[in-house]
Amino acid sequence: MIRNLLFIFLFCTGNVFADYQNNEVKDFIDYMYKEYSYDKNTLRELFSEIQSQPKIKKYFKKAPERILTWNGCQKSDKNCTNYKNLFVTKSNISQGLEFWEKNRKVLQAASQEFGVPPEIIISIIGIESKYGARTGTFKTFDTLASLSLGPNKGRRAKFYRSELINFLLMCKENNFNPKNIRGSYAGALGKPQFISSSYRHYAVDFNNDQKIDLWNSNEDIIGSVANYFKKNGWKKGQPIMTNFKSNAANRKSIHKESLKSYKPSTPYKYFKDLNILASRNISDSTLLSIIRRKEQSGKSYSFGHKNFYVITRYNRSRLYALAVFFLSKEIKKAKSTVQ
Repeated sequence: MIRNLLFIFLFCTGNVFADYQNNEVKDFIDYMYKEYSYDKNTLRELFSEIQSQPKIKKYFKKAPERILTWNGCQKSDKNCTNYKNLFVTKSNISQGLEFWEKNRKVLQAASQEFGVPPEIIISIIGIESKYGARTGTFKTFDTLASLSLGPNKGRRAKFYRSELINFLLMCKENNFNPKNIRGSYAGALGKPQFISSSYRHYAVDFNNDQKIDLWNSNEDIIGSVANYFKKNGWKKGQPIMTNFKSNAANRKSIHKESLKSYKPSTPYKYFKDLNILASRNISDSTLLSIIRRKEQSGKSYSFGHKNFYVITRYNRSRLYALAVFFLSKEIKKAKSTVQ
C-alpha cells in the first residue's frame, strides 16, 4: 500500500523516478558498481531525483546542421536562414579578437605545443558557446539518462549510455557533483562543449593547478581544444581548404567526389588529370576531398585537406567545419589590422 502511494506521489508530482524503475536501470547501476566500484546509493539517489527530458528530441530535429543551407538563401527570402550567418558574424569576430587579446600568451603557448593556430581555437570556442556565454542549462545527468535509459530514449541510446558512463566517471575523477553539472541538450559541457568522453580523453590541465576546469579556466579550455585537434591528427602548418579552377566538362566528376567522405582519399594527380587545378602548389600524392557549399550564386566547391576532416571530428558536420574555417579567416584578418 505504501509503495503504491509512493509511486502515485512521484508520478503525479512530476518526479519521474517511476519511469526508471526497470531492469535496464537496475542493470546499469549494477554494472557501474561491478566495473567501476561506483556507489550504488549515490546512483539510486541520482535516479530518484531525475527529471525526464522528453522534449530533447525536438532540439535534435531543429539542429542547424540538419535543416539549414550554408549561404544559399536569397536576400529576398525573409524566411530563409543561412548557417553561415549564425556563426560568421561581426559579433563573433569582434569577441574573438577580444578573446585573442585577453588570452594572447596562452594561445601562443598552446599553438606552439600542439601546432594548432590561435584563430582555429578561438573559432571553436566562439561557435560552441559564444565564448562562454552559452554553455547550456540542461542538467547533464538527466539529459544523458533520458537519452539512454528512459522511456524517451532514441536511436542513439547505446552512444548516450556510453556518455552517461563517462559522465559519471568524469565527475568521480574530477570531484564534481553530478547534480550540479549543466550543459547542452546533447550533454556537451563547458566553453568548448566537450562531451563527457572527450572531457576524459582530451581535456588537459594547461595551467598546472592540479585540476581541469572547462567552464572557468581559459588556460585549460584553450589547451584542451588544441590537444583535441592534435590527438585527432591536425597537421601543423597545413591548409584546411584550397580553391581550384575547373571547367563545365568536369562538373559532374567534381559533384560526384563531393558526395564522398570528408576524409581525403583521392590523390591530387587524379584531379589534375581531369584539369581540376589547385590555386596553390600541391604534390600529386596529396590526398584530398571535395567540399561543396551552397552560395547565393549557386553551388561552390573546394579541395578539402586532412585538417578540414579533423575539424569534423569535433562536430561531424560539413557546415560546422565550414563555419570554423571562414570564421577563423575573418578573425585572423581582423587581428592583422590591429597589430
